[in-house]
Amino acid sequence: MDKSKIKQIENKARKLMDKDASIWDKNGWQSGSDVDLLVYKREIKVAPKSLPYIYYHIFEDANFHSLNKVFEEIGAFQGTYGNAQAEFNDYKNSGGRTWNL
Repeated sequence: MDKSKIKQIENKARKLMDKDASIWDKNGWQSGSDVDLLVYKREIKVAPKSLPYIYYHIFEDANFHSLNKVFEEIGAFQGTYGNAQAEFNDYKNSGGRTWNL
């Protein structure tokens, strides 16, 4: 995967992860069992209508499980889980990060 594509994916993932972190901080959530999905869905507001499934793998690898849960519930992920796994492997093998974005 070329560097510009990696940077594009990282930038979008970082924006969504930053929004996730601000929601957790605002609500004082410390673990996944604290998350109120109704509150989360209301506050995410930047939820994309369509998101390639590679982001599912990035968020899972980075332990952003509530982000994935909400995006799955609203049907934001497009494509197939299996095909995205190969793209995710290419992303990571080409230097793409899931942590410290």
